Parts: sequence; structure tokens; C-alpha cells
Amino acid sequence: MTKARRIGILVGMGLLSNLASGTRAWGQANAGKFAPPDVASATDVAYPVNTTTTGMVSLVLSLDNGGRVQNVQVVADTLPLTAAARASVQNWTFHAARENGNGIGTNLPVSVVFNPYNPGGASRGSGALTPPPVVTGNGRDYVGPQIRLASYAFYPTNSVVNGTVVLSVGVDASGHVSHVKVVYGMQPLNDAAVTAVKQWGFQAATQGGHIVAGKICIAFVFQRNLS
Repeated sequence: MTKARRIGILVGMGLLSNLASGTRAWGQANAGKFAPPDVASATDVAYPVNTTTTGMVSLVLSLDNGGRVQNVQVVADTLPLTAAARASVQNWTFHAARENGNGIGTNLPVSVVFNPYNPGGASRGSGALTPPPVVTGNGRDYVGPQIRLASYAFYPTNSVVNGTVVLSVGVDASGHVSHVKVVYGMQPLNDAAVTAVKQWGFQAATQGGHIVAGKICIAFVFQRNLS
């Protein structure tokens, strides 16, 4: 065997060794990787007729490993708005949580704000919302981000649009909003909803007893002008 060939074989073996080491390192870095559940698509939430009630309804959805809704728990009840929120979310679709690339059953928090007609925040109900009660787990489960501070969105000035905006809100391990995605909505209501939720305060999600980044679904149902 020539010297050049021996060198080539050694170099090739070194490259294979490096590739194997890189593959092991990648696998170790991604072992146990967790992706939280999320809302995939949504529809309008009908504002109940014959009411001017405003407020927030908070739910916890139990999702199976395919993202299908198995149960809806009411965490914060606001009559007569709760029934409308609960009925609507069961028609939405969701991404299941994933661990090591496999879908797993988890819970996803969803809050629906029935927003007053309050251009510029000048009218009734333009202030803070009462955060929902704290949801606890058994230390092993995933517990999504929780709302600690919330307020209504300001209805866009010089607009007659009404309807629903549904947001997927990422909350990092420090409890800060990391990103907001509009899943369903229309302008100029989208901008009003995103601006509002970026001012909210959150408690970070936990998974297996550790603080992790997570996602929460927040919807704003903008009431029509009833005056």
C-alpha cells in the first residue's frame, strides 16, 4: 500500500469519526427536546346577543397526542360569555406537544377576552382584567404560561369593524412575550390585539418541574358599537 493511500484511508477514518461524534452530540443535544402545544387554526367567537357584558373567559384544553380536544376545563367563568367561548374553541384545531419528535398529550391554556367598544380606552371597561386563578400540575406534567397581568385592547379609532382576533403567544422562560402570531383575525383589529397582549404579564411555563418556554392562546372578541 502506498504512503499516499495510507494517508487517504486515515483521513477518511478521521472524517467518519468526526461525523459520528457530531451525530452523537446532535442526538444528545436534542434528546428530551420538548415543543409546547399550540393553536393551529381558529374561527370567529360569536359575541352573545342581547348582552353588553365584557370580561375574560379562561379555559384549559386537554389535547391528545394528535392535538385533538379531549376536555375543556373552565378556569375563569364570566357569564353569559363562557358558553360562547367554550363552544367556539372546540371547533378550532391545535398542534400537539412534541417530545423527542413524538406527539404527546398535554394541556393548552386559552383565554378569550370579550372586549368593549372603547376607542382610545375612553369608555367603560377600558382598564385591567382580573387574571385567572393559578393552574397547578403534579410536577411532572407540562403547565402552560399563566396570565399575571391583563388589560383590554383599545378599539381602533375611526373603525366600524368588529370580530375576533386569535393569537398564539410565545412566552419565554423569563415570563416575557417572545413572539406573537396572528392565527385568525382582520385589520385593524389585529394590531390592536397584538399591542394589548404585549403589555400583559405572564408566569413562565413548566415541564417536568423545570421552567421552560411555552405558548398560550389568547383571543379578543371586539364588540360592535352598541350606542
